[in-house]
Amino acid sequence: MHMSSEIVLDLLDERLNPDQTLFWKKHLEICPECTREIGGWRELEIDLERSHLKSASDDDVQRAIHIYPQQRDGGGSRSRSILASVVFDTFLQPAMAGSRGPENSARQLVMRAEEFDIHIKIWGELEHRQLLGQLLPRSGQDFVRSARFHLLKNGERLESTAIDETGEFHFTDVPEGDLSLQIDLPHLTVIGALNTKDAK
Repeated sequence: MHMSSEIVLDLLDERLNPDQTLFWKKHLEICPECTREIGGWRELEIDLERSHLKSASDDDVQRAIHIYPQQRDGGGSRSRSILASVVFDTFLQPAMAGSRGPENSARQLVMRAEEFDIHIKIWGELEHRQLLGQLLPRSGQDFVRSARFHLLKNGERLESTAIDETGEFHFTDVPEGDLSLQIDLPHLTVIGALNTKDAK
């Protein structure tokens, strides 16, 4: 057993619970492969903090912000917007292909945004591709019943759906291309890039 990239990053950022932290620190004492892996991530972290690196210009930041549609504030409380990052993708980890079924039968992704994980499965033929997902809070709180999900292409909504009692959502007409998933929660909007060009 070896550390996944997700576990390495959680260990470096001190996001693991104490028992997990103790387990993986003991594992590192006897596993040279994982020690090299975590060393590489530490070097990357140091490289990213070097003083010669510059912050993006205001113009670049504004262009990045305008990639996604902004919600208008109706005068009430302000809603925060955050980006979800892909922490697992079977297309990027071929060793995992087929671990949950026949090889290439579906694409599995996990996106992370603050206290939520979004588990996604994409499957079907090009003309009839579907997306099934589930919003899972990591801190143990109940599902947000009022969550709305939107499938976007080039900033325009293609399809919208609501969450069910188990936190699941379903899109039945998922086109090919660079898409985004937008989740509207009370006082929070989560947006994640979703490339389906190679989804089967």
